[in-house]
Amino acid sequence: MNTEAFNMVKGSLSQRRQTASPEHRESTQEEVDELFDERITPETELPPMQPLFRMFDVPCFFRGELVADCGKAKSGKTFFLSILMAACLTQKALALERCVDSDDHADDEDATKVKPLRVLWLDTEQSQQSTQEILKERIIPLADFGQTDINSSFFAFNLRGLGFEKRGRMVDVAIRAIKPDIVIIDGVKDLMTDINDAVQATLIMEKLMALAQAQNCCIVCVLHLNKSEQDHNMRGSIGTELTNKAFEVFQCETLEDSGTFKVTHSYSRKQKMKRKLYYTVNDEGLPVQCADYHEQPRDSQGRWVSTKTQGAAPVDLLRLFSSAMEGRTQRPFNELMAVALKKCGVIDSKAYYDYFSQAEGQGIIRKMVKPETGVTWVELIENPLPF
Repeated sequence: MNTEAFNMVKGSLSQRRQTASPEHRESTQEEVDELFDERITPETELPPMQPLFRMFDVPCFFRGELVADCGKAKSGKTFFLSILMAACLTQKALALERCVDSDDHADDEDATKVKPLRVLWLDTEQSQQSTQEILKERIIPLADFGQTDINSSFFAFNLRGLGFEKRGRMVDVAIRAIKPDIVIIDGVKDLMTDINDAVQATLIMEKLMALAQAQNCCIVCVLHLNKSEQDHNMRGSIGTELTNKAFEVFQCETLEDSGTFKVTHSYSRKQKMKRKLYYTVNDEGLPVQCADYHEQPRDSQGRWVSTKTQGAAPVDLLRLFSSAMEGRTQRPFNELMAVALKKCGVIDSKAYYDYFSQAEGQGIIRKMVKPETGVTWVELIENPLPF
């Protein structure tokens, strides 16, 4: 064998080992120690999670976490933020109520008054005048908070006129300098040049997660949903990353032709609230909570579903159940229910049970169990037949 050729190959392999990528090099003891510092065991002592608020008795907006506030254009995202920021300054604003302990009460004669949270609002979308108008004419009146007292706890900055790099830097500077309890970034897409840049999106989310944990604050990121009526995903790569990293997601929506806004707790890593927040805007331009709104439902394709129902008169119920029998006098209960719901255009099973109860009371139908199978059937009493 050619000794010179062998030595050349051996030298080449040695050089490759020395210049190997970090993924293939040997780990150091320092790196191993760093890894084990992050180990979680059943005995690991961790601080309890700290929610800043409760909404319908469900804890939300946790310290050290990211929260998403999303919705279509003009869906009430900034209105919901106004409610949130007002609740930071007082005990309660609409359905948002502060989670307080003995240290949160103000040091004065009024034991029911709580210390305001330290709020940082970074507005990248609206004009300076709009930011100030929302603060003066919506947040302060909602909180019933004296304007002279607000400057020590509320910090609003309009970053719309800055370039994206400067905006990103100012976010970091503001959070570290002010040390807020809660941060509002409206909107987070303005911290990047391309909403579909996956690398930028990952870096931004990692940076915000690190800041939230290091500063023990809750960071709320505002982002639009995709424009399609059927698409309820947040826009771009930043939306994908925010969906993956957010501890919880609130979705805002305007209910068509009703003047009513809806806020849904669409996702949570802890406890999802079943109730939705409904509110309208009064003559003073302030959101006012209203009773739960009976919405027109949509099907899986996002199309409106009719909620028109038959009347409660005996003839209407007779027509409904006779039609659902489809020429029979008896039918299995579950099968009859499916056909009747389709024929009367009702998708709410509770409404069907109300119809069924009324029809039973009026002697139109009766329920029975076939002894040989134990299956519940429904019989049309108008023309009964034995088993």
